[in-house]
Amino acid sequence: MKNALLISFVLGYVLNSNFSIAQNKGKYKPSPRDTIRKVMPQQVYGNPRAQRRADSIAKAARIEEERLKRLAIDEAAQKEQQNNLTRKNQNKLKSNKVSTKPREDFPTENKIRSAAKLKSEKQSATVTIKPTYGSSNERIKTGNWSLQECVEYARLNNLQVKESELNERLAKLNYEQNKASRMPNLNADANLGESFGRSIDPTSNQFVTKGFTYNTLGISSQVLLFGWFQKKHQLEQSNYEIDAANYAFKQIQDDVALNVATGYLRVLLAREQVKINEAQLKLDDEQLFQTKQLVMAGKLPELNTAQMIAQQASDSANWVASITDERIALMQLRALMNFSFEEVFDITAPSLDQVGFVAMQQLALPDEIFNTAMQQQQRMKYNQTKLLSANKTLDIAKAQRYPQLSLFANLGTNFSSNIKDITGQTYIGETPLGNLNIAGTSYPITRSDYSFSTKTRSLFNQYGDNIRLNGGLALNMPIFNAYSTRTNIQKAKIGLVSQQIAMDNDIQRLKQDVYTAYEQAKAASQKMVSAKRAEESSQRALNFALKRYNAGLINSYEYTSSLNTLYTASTRLLAAKYDLIFKLKVLDYYMGNPLKL
Repeated sequence: MKNALLISFVLGYVLNSNFSIAQNKGKYKPSPRDTIRKVMPQQVYGNPRAQRRADSIAKAARIEEERLKRLAIDEAAQKEQQNNLTRKNQNKLKSNKVSTKPREDFPTENKIRSAAKLKSEKQSATVTIKPTYGSSNERIKTGNWSLQECVEYARLNNLQVKESELNERLAKLNYEQNKASRMPNLNADANLGESFGRSIDPTSNQFVTKGFTYNTLGISSQVLLFGWFQKKHQLEQSNYEIDAANYAFKQIQDDVALNVATGYLRVLLAREQVKINEAQLKLDDEQLFQTKQLVMAGKLPELNTAQMIAQQASDSANWVASITDERIALMQLRALMNFSFEEVFDITAPSLDQVGFVAMQQLALPDEIFNTAMQQQQRMKYNQTKLLSANKTLDIAKAQRYPQLSLFANLGTNFSSNIKDITGQTYIGETPLGNLNIAGTSYPITRSDYSFSTKTRSLFNQYGDNIRLNGGLALNMPIFNAYSTRTNIQKAKIGLVSQQIAMDNDIQRLKQDVYTAYEQAKAASQKMVSAKRAEESSQRALNFALKRYNAGLINSYEYTSSLNTLYTASTRLLAAKYDLIFKLKVLDYYMGNPLKL
């Protein structure tokens, strides 16, 4: 019997070690419903204590850098205010044009824009260091930002990215916990109490009727020797969960990058719209001036002046609305980047004249884009890793059907106030018990009585006298647990199939999105070509209408109609151009290309 227990102990230890012969770590045999063909690489984990220390250092550095940055911004703002006053005085001396009413309604708009632009140009070369939430540092520019810089900043500071990063750290903590669960546990207990009435003394195990004080101490330990690789499966599952959290974190970063690119293009579109409206207003100013001259000369009726003023007011309202749209788009971009609204922030405007035509000529076929997306998209890697994790859940549930062998040991001692030691005795006398008659003679029988002095045995002496130690092997055999084990196995199988369906669904959705994005890019390219032709035709029609209007051959209504047609055509061309650029950026997103202009 002893030899059999020793063999079971050695066999359990070998099977539960990392060098398991029955099942290698990372080994996975796919089921008929499984489409996984590879095993994800093992991750390397950081030190939580070093992470916390780095967070504290980064926080102190961030406070100091923010203080220095505020001082620099205040100084630059004061210099900028002085420059604005100087430029204002110079512009008043050089200005010789006739002012119009719509310009007077918003006299500070261009000044604010020019001041912000000049301020951004002065601070474009200034770079400061600001720590992130983690231990890494990021560069914070105070000047104009390119698309790539906006994307990199958002990938580090977006709130959704930070939340996903916490999920990744939580998965690492679960891995460390499962890794440590293979070691023996060690627990200590201590009890101190007072007993009253009839009870059992825990030291002498005898019934007592008077109250006493008792104290018990104990240490226990237990380790699982063999549990059908349950601990091993849990460790591998937590490792897969870390990989899945990492892929989910990268996928959130890619999604945020696409959203930032969309917001960036929205700001550029709004600024182009502002430029169109400003050019429209400038043309209205010049035409109103000419109309007033022609009316004063008697070549045109007074009605033309009123119609031109109405057209100018309408274009001025469009100009104000476009400025508002630009500001809102810039604030939305700040929010996507999680950039402070108090900091100076602006973006650069790259040249986008030929980007659409060149990119469409070099665009790959949708099948090639889909195959590339299957390799590049982090969502696909996430689904594959979650499928491996679901398979480990099934292995853990199956292991619960079999016995588990454990090794345990207990060490304890106790104290009781009923345990007394005799310290002395005093002779009191003889107590008669009766007489004994022997051969007719009566002899008295007595008993010697003594009084004893006692004291409670000391605490540490009782601890030493009452030490007990026991250990052994425990075999836990599940017989009937209300079908909980069987239910867990069925749930794990359903979860495995559900994860497979979710992965197939994501693959189908990815293919649909890629083909849709490709067709939309083609349509956007054709739409841009048509819009460009319409804008050129409208421009030629406006040139002819302007000559005829100045010659008095058409009225102001016909002229403003041609003007509005050009405005509409220019707006549509601008929207078509940025829509094409966005569609191309979506295809870059699926192919894993960096989002830049």
